[in-house]
Amino acid sequence: MEQKHRSEFPENELWDLTALYQDQEDFLRAIEKAREDIQKFVRDYQGKLSTFEDFERAFAELEQIYIQISHIGNYGFMPQTTDFGDESFAQIAQAAMEFETEANVALSFFDDALVGADEAVLERLGQEPHLTSAIRQAKIKKSHYLGADVEKALTNLGEVFYSPQDIYTKMRAGDFAMADFEVAGKVYKQLCHL
Repeated sequence: MEQKHRSEFPENELWDLTALYQDQEDFLRAIEKAREDIQKFVRDYQGKLSTFEDFERAFAELEQIYIQISHIGNYGFMPQTTDFGDESFAQIAQAAMEFETEANVALSFFDDALVGADEAVLERLGQEPHLTSAIRQAKIKKSHYLGADVEKALTNLGEVFYSPQDIYTKMRAGDFAMADFEVAGKVYKQLCHL
């Protein structure tokens, strides 16, 4: 029995992404909505984070934005895992990756503000169970923080830093063709994907 190319699998054996978005148009609308939410977050909080209450409010809003970013990233990545040769899936993945980079750059001011926050504010935030990890990471980042401009530039290079993983994933999961071969008198038919 020869293996099928990924593009030959029936629709019911592919990812059902309708729990995230109904279709590609819904996905693109979600990107625009997330962009608007991020722009509002930037207007509301950039340069205005200093007290415990400021950060507490910002964290609550940021959580919802991060959920949107996660959904967009997953929707963008998963279709391509079913068929890396499908150009429309590649376009969805590229749109998601570009949005994620854009979002992370726009939101980088928050990490800068958190790293620069008063120690007493960080301690109080760290007492909130849902913020423990974020505060621990901010304290770790303080020791090797390079400044807002450098951190923003590094964030903007996210796609570049991720490209080796992206290439590896595509090579590992993509369809490839091999000639039939023979070992000890047994012929092995062309293999498609791992």
